[in-house]
Amino acid sequence: MHIYRQLTMYKYNKLLDIVLLAIIVYHLLISPYSKVEESFNIQAIHDIINYGVFPQENISYNYDHNNFPGSVPRTFVGSLAIAGIAKVIQSFTSLIGLDNVIFKDQSQLNLQILVRCVLGFANGFAFMKIRDSINQISLRDRISKRRGLIGFWFMILLISQFHILYYSSRTLPNFIALPLVSYAISKIIVGDMSGLTWLAFTGIVFRLEIGLFGVIIALVSSFIFGQSNISLNLIMLCVGTVVGLITTLTIDSYFWGYWLVPELVSFKFNIISGKSAEWGTEPWAAYFNKYIWQLFRPPIVLILTLPGIMHDPADDKISTASINKTPDEKKIEVTHPAKNSLRILFVSSLLFVVAMSFQPHKEWRFIIYIAPVLTLQAANGFANISIRWSTSVFNKLLILICLAFVLIGILLSVVMGYISSFNYPGGDALLFVNNYISNNHDKEFLIHMDVASCMSGINKFGEIHNNSAITYDKTEDEFDLLTIWNDIDILIAEVNFNEIDAIHASSKLTYNPNNWKIIHSSDKYKGISVIPIIQLIKEQRMNSYTIPALLTQIADEFIHIKFNTIRNLIQSMVIRSNYLYVYERVSPDEGLDELIEELKDQVSYKSRESDNPDLNEVDLNDLREDLNDEINNLEEEFTS
Repeated sequence: MHIYRQLTMYKYNKLLDIVLLAIIVYHLLISPYSKVEESFNIQAIHDIINYGVFPQENISYNYDHNNFPGSVPRTFVGSLAIAGIAKVIQSFTSLIGLDNVIFKDQSQLNLQILVRCVLGFANGFAFMKIRDSINQISLRDRISKRRGLIGFWFMILLISQFHILYYSSRTLPNFIALPLVSYAISKIIVGDMSGLTWLAFTGIVFRLEIGLFGVIIALVSSFIFGQSNISLNLIMLCVGTVVGLITTLTIDSYFWGYWLVPELVSFKFNIISGKSAEWGTEPWAAYFNKYIWQLFRPPIVLILTLPGIMHDPADDKISTASINKTPDEKKIEVTHPAKNSLRILFVSSLLFVVAMSFQPHKEWRFIIYIAPVLTLQAANGFANISIRWSTSVFNKLLILICLAFVLIGILLSVVMGYISSFNYPGGDALLFVNNYISNNHDKEFLIHMDVASCMSGINKFGEIHNNSAITYDKTEDEFDLLTIWNDIDILIAEVNFNEIDAIHASSKLTYNPNNWKIIHSSDKYKGISVIPIIQLIKEQRMNSYTIPALLTQIADEFIHIKFNTIRNLIQSMVIRSNYLYVYERVSPDEGLDELIEELKDQVSYKSRESDNPDLNEVDLNDLREDLNDEINNLEEEFTS
């Protein structure tokens, strides 16, 4: 009986683990597509799985990054690891004969879901590792009847958060790195400073700010708390950096075809050259005033960090002297680095945000690494409060309020996940196109996807494979696009051909509505309407049973794992607007050939007029800009 009581909170671990992974999968399935921020890694994973990594000429010919390299090169290390795991799983399904059932050749969307599951589960298991580490060092567990209390509340508070779980399966560099950061944190919690090696490795390979986080932890642990040796910490950081440098230099130089360390190139481009400011700047305090509050809504985690600071789980001030035990058990010894480990991580997280605030360009994902630490500190505070449940009515009321906020957070996470599913119209449009052309097997299709569609859910996992009759085109240059314009059969574009004024204002290409037919439109999220709620309140005034009946119906559906009523209610509150249009060509644009020939003459003329008559030595970038201006003028004459 005594053992059972000591294991009370541990018995919920498996249930909470399942719930955590289920929420990650829920967000993944409801929003299976990716956006532009994830594009490099998701495309790289696709290419590694489908084209392989040998020989190097295969990479040069097939890989997406050769045509769309981005502003700075990114590392292939994470993509290679995820693709490798997914490939093993795919090979296993092929071995047992399920490959054609799960991963159909006609569409690789299920393979993309598998890839994201690999990353999402990696993050989920890393969070569980943090939970186990905090329980391992908690002295309260040795003298309390409720062991594992901090880890229990850590999982509860984590489940109530939206951003970290919604993005856990998304191939942003920050979230590919997050499992390694969480693993490093779990090691530091138990006093193993080799966690600094993992942070340094992750920093030089994936995101340099993670290396900064490791340096701050090393300094705080050594100089503020005196819990570790600074020389040893620096050695740990150096080892991780050297191993990471060798790893990224070897792998990324192979994939990019020249010697480089992507994160150092990115550092030079974004920090030294200040190019990141081109994506927007914000005041110094934006992380504290804005982004941290966005990560924790409602802010129950931030509130609970206050009582969490009061006591560190591994503080040896807790004693069992008042408990009847043998003399050897009366004093609890804690290994040196584990003492104050949570305080070290908490203070380091705050200093990390301070340091990151000096960078003008700010995004919440740049500081996502502090979320597990703040959640741990809040869980410690929650444990400090809940252990005093029976001491007063005030404590009971306080705990119930905290639980209410947690429940609100969980509901908000589910609702926000559903709303976020409307942010990927490109994926929806491409899925429609694939289904549409599947009924025309005997026809060849050239499908062009504009920039807006590619930025909102389209990637190579959404394309039909092993069908030479279908070609997907993402040409961005206007002159090159003009040369294939009449060959395009299906067009996915942001512009509405029926709004001529808007077309001329937003595009430089010729869109003649008489030559195209709209066959589909994809919506995007625009806002939230409270009109359905107001209408519900009005009906409640007329009939007092309206809301109780609605709640009863929702509860009954929940018991039977059905959510039709709540889904319809949320759907009625979501305001959407047309964003992308799918067009089928009706007829070719007349006179386009003459326009192209005239533009070619422009190229020849500018070549002859240049200082060097050799066209290969002409500044092609300047020439192309001049030609695009010419296209504007000629198209206005053409469409008139």
